[in-house]
Amino acid sequence: MSRETTLKEAKQALDRGAYGECLSISNLLLNSDSLQSDKGGDIGIVMITAFIGKGDTENAIAICEKLSKHKRDSIRQQAKQYISVLNSPSLERPDNWSIKIPNLSINNNESNFNFNRKKKKDKKLITLPPTGSTRYLSIGYTIICFLVLGLLTILLSGCVDLHAQIDIKGPDRIKIDLETESNSNQLIPWQENINSSLTSIYPKILIESNTDKGRQRIKAPSLNSKEANSILKNIIGIAAESAGFKPPNTELTLDEKNWLIGIQQKLNLNIDLREIPEVPGLKLGISINSTSQKEFGTSSPLSANFLNNKIMWPLKTGYINSISLHKWQWSRIGIGTILILLLMIFSMVLQYLRRQMGLGFPELPP
Repeated sequence: MSRETTLKEAKQALDRGAYGECLSISNLLLNSDSLQSDKGGDIGIVMITAFIGKGDTENAIAICEKLSKHKRDSIRQQAKQYISVLNSPSLERPDNWSIKIPNLSINNNESNFNFNRKKKKDKKLITLPPTGSTRYLSIGYTIICFLVLGLLTILLSGCVDLHAQIDIKGPDRIKIDLETESNSNQLIPWQENINSSLTSIYPKILIESNTDKGRQRIKAPSLNSKEANSILKNIIGIAAESAGFKPPNTELTLDEKNWLIGIQQKLNLNIDLREIPEVPGLKLGISINSTSQKEFGTSSPLSANFLNNKIMWPLKTGYINSISLHKWQWSRIGIGTILILLLMIFSMVLQYLRRQMGLGFPELPP
């Protein structure tokens, strides 16, 4: 049997609590190696643990002192740690740390039995009224709890202006900004939750917070219509969940027709706020950048207003809010292509007129 296998058996005996068996195996290994050898250090550590388990601190300290001069640094450090522990004074255990078992011996002496029975008779029996079966909470208590929770939700989520700004930057490019403002002039937990949630989902989103005025602005990069629809859904969904409401269904679509010189765009936005009740102090609105009031189509249930090149559209809770917008985007590439074609046609006409006048084709001077 190899030394490694024998040392493994000694460690297994130590794990089982067979300290005597562990020491006998370790002594057999030390017959061929000393404690100062490389393998003898591991054997000595095992023996120290076994002696401590048996309560033989003297032999354990003796081995520790020998191993404190071992050539391996790890063995020396372990030996010094064992010495410091073994030489530490023993502390007295407080009485309240132990449970004292009373004497349960039975005394069959009849006199003691009669005495104890008479003593029990002298004691007055104390009877407590029955508690009865457990009753369920009354319906009134449940209603009050729901009202309190509802008021807390309103206080924490209301008194906030939430305004989204949509800007059509170009062909299939939409930019969305969101502004929230607390009427308390301080950031409320609802706004902080939006901040942390959006940052984890969209790292590229820029969030600016003004703690002194309770304002928060969320800026998203310019995206295509599908990405803009996704980010608008997530922003409104996170805002609704933070306030304790069901996320509303939001749909933003941008239909485009390319006419070479420009693109005809139609923006449709639908937000279902039927699941969100009326909350005092909560204001929701959307503004869409527009160069002309003629671009505005229809809106419901509230009508939109045109102000400072923006279509201001307030939202109403408890209804399906929808708006449509028609916009025309000039195409620089298309216009440039048409201009180049016109210049080429004009040049060809001039050459044709020149030949008709007998001047021929233009030549280089001699």
